[in-house]
Amino acid sequence: MARPVPRASRCPHCNAPFTPQVAKTHYDCGYCGHAFDLEGPPPLQPGPRAPQPGQKNPRAVMMVAGIAVMVLMGVMGAVFSLASGGPDVPAPIPATVRPVVPPAAPESPPEPSRPEPERFQWVERGAPAFVDVNGDGTEDIVGHVSRHVTGSEFHHVIAAFDGRTFQKLWESAPSEGPDASTRTKVIAQNGRLVMSEQRAVDLLELETGKRLGRVPLTDSPRRLCIPPGDTTSVWVELVDHQHLLFDTRTATAKPAPRAPKGCATPPLSPQTCNMSRPAEHPTSCERSSYPPSDIRGFSTKYLYRANGYTLSLGTRWPGTQVPLVAVYAPGNRKPLWHDTVSDKDPLLLRDTAPEVAEITDDAVYVVYGLEKGGQQLIRRDLRTGAVVWDVALPESPSISMLTALWIRDGRVYVPQWGRLDVLDAATGDRIGGIGLEER
Repeated sequence: MARPVPRASRCPHCNAPFTPQVAKTHYDCGYCGHAFDLEGPPPLQPGPRAPQPGQKNPRAVMMVAGIAVMVLMGVMGAVFSLASGGPDVPAPIPATVRPVVPPAAPESPPEPSRPEPERFQWVERGAPAFVDVNGDGTEDIVGHVSRHVTGSEFHHVIAAFDGRTFQKLWESAPSEGPDASTRTKVIAQNGRLVMSEQRAVDLLELETGKRLGRVPLTDSPRRLCIPPGDTTSVWVELVDHQHLLFDTRTATAKPAPRAPKGCATPPLSPQTCNMSRPAEHPTSCERSSYPPSDIRGFSTKYLYRANGYTLSLGTRWPGTQVPLVAVYAPGNRKPLWHDTVSDKDPLLLRDTAPEVAEITDDAVYVVYGLEKGGQQLIRRDLRTGAVVWDVALPESPSISMLTALWIRDGRVYVPQWGRLDVLDAATGDRIGGIGLEER
């Protein structure tokens, strides 16, 4: 029996009409292209079961694990690549590198030129002032010097020099007269310094040389002297005999025509030892042929006296002249000892009598000359004549003008024209000096 033909003919997907045919149930829609069957959809084939909750898809797990392994291997490869320096990568072509010029260091300012050391010439012809100016326990030296200015120009000043370093401490320029080098004198009294000029006497502060007072004079000063036992005054001896007593407390003066004991300057006479010898020197010197007693073969020329002792200087006579010395004790006509001035070969000695000497409590110092050479200074024991030392004095570039020695505080001061040398009294070694240090 044949199937009845359905009356409704539409696509179950898009509802488009179509013409059914006899005995045909499967059609393709001409509008939407879907296939359908008039007898209904075919039974669904059973598909894979959906995974239960809580269970994982094994395939997905494997895929995730594979991806994780690949990522891990990539990371490890990168780590090993960095540790080994990485793969060789072609270096990029460097750009043109311009050298960087460092900034120029600022030029340091030039060091200021050091001033040249001052040049002095020692011209003190009188007695220097030996006094502790700076309070360091060592006697300093104050005297008249010429300070070099330029070329051949010098300025005459009174200057103080340190007794340890011999460097200048201060200077004070006097109002110079026609002959400032002989008229300018200094003396320390009452913690101050008194300085004479051509027509005045000044009071200076000892530590600085600052002027504290001034008194005019009627004539040139000849000598400054401290009266025995006086602690505040200085006696000023003038050429015209209008002598004054200068008070160091008030910088005032009063007439004092009579010279205090030991302050009068002996007049020039045939007995004058040396016209240039400072009258202020404590050791007296006279030219004489009459010693306390005669010594056979000893011709005396000069006699030095101090502390009751007498030092005789002369030459041998008759015969070839050889310089001789002898020492007499106080009140004794017989010499303590007499001898050639030095223990050197007499033929090496200059055949003239020594002229400069000094006596202290335990020694005598004598300056003598060599026949071929300069001057020597010898120290001998006062009572035995034993030689302690015998040294050469530094040569002077000009006339020596050595007229006196100053022995103070374990030192020997040897003033020459242009230079003051300072020796150690115990050894004769030169400690230092003032003037002509450029030699």
